[in-house]
Amino acid sequence: MKIKNVFTVASAGLIVLLLSSCGILRQRPVPTLPVQVQPETGIQYHFVTSSLLIPTTQAQSQAYALNLDGDPQQRPDNLVGNLLTLLTSTAQGIEIQAAVDEAVNTGQLVTLHVVKADNPLNDPSVSWLIYHGQKTQSPPSFSGIDKFAPDPNAPVNAPIVGSLTNGHFTGGPGAARVQLFLLGQQVDVDMIGIRLEADVNAQGCANGKLGGGMTVDEFRAKILPAITDGLNRIITINKTAAAAILQAFDSDRNGVITSQEVENNPVLKIAFSPDLDLLDASGSFNPGQDGVKDSYSIGVGFACASANFTELVTVP
Repeated sequence: MKIKNVFTVASAGLIVLLLSSCGILRQRPVPTLPVQVQPETGIQYHFVTSSLLIPTTQAQSQAYALNLDGDPQQRPDNLVGNLLTLLTSTAQGIEIQAAVDEAVNTGQLVTLHVVKADNPLNDPSVSWLIYHGQKTQSPPSFSGIDKFAPDPNAPVNAPIVGSLTNGHFTGGPGAARVQLFLLGQQVDVDMIGIRLEADVNAQGCANGKLGGGMTVDEFRAKILPAITDGLNRIITINKTAAAAILQAFDSDRNGVITSQEVENNPVLKIAFSPDLDLLDASGSFNPGQDGVKDSYSIGVGFACASANFTELVTVP
């Protein structure tokens, strides 16, 4: 496959880092990514996420983890997965996956994919584009006949570049805004250092794993509030679970859970410090260079099915 150099930029919305070491916040530049080499030719395969898997057990957290910082020990990274595992074990009634399944199966959470390759089984230069789709009016069948449209208000992500070997895609690092669904809350997260793996054929993908880092600001502005709002939502709609959740998190016993109470929970506290050093002092993606842990790792699982797009963003 012919290739050309295209500069990849960090996804829209990545903001100035606020890092806390010794309790003092200090600014760092907006992250930048290195040059990516993207395919010039290839067939575009159009997919939609048919299953999004959020880790809620230690086994799942490990299964969806990837080595995001490239450490020589090849240790898989998934701190947010560990956090969610601890969260669901802290109080009965905290359920995450069922709400995610409902959002995907009813067409309320639509993630579209364009895989560009000369051959869907073996190709040394492949791109994988992730972008947001509009909600559907009726539940999709994921049978290949569904029609979707991209969300015109969402940012256009840069493709993740990698290769296909015997139908297995491995790609990254890259950056993208990714849609998650936590405790009934949709969260659009800007991720850096993304790694993606999946078994691919012309009909879709299976055994997908998507992992990446999110800055301290991104975590605190999106993941922490989503968890907090989700817990308060459960309290209002599930009186059976409310007592256990309030007992575990409502330290001032006022009937409302705050982000500070979640963060200071003694069980969860060990998972609230960033675990990855992905950026150097200049803000460039350069893992392990300055010794400052500036990002939280997250890893999820997914599968995708063939789909039709009524509008298609052209892959560079």
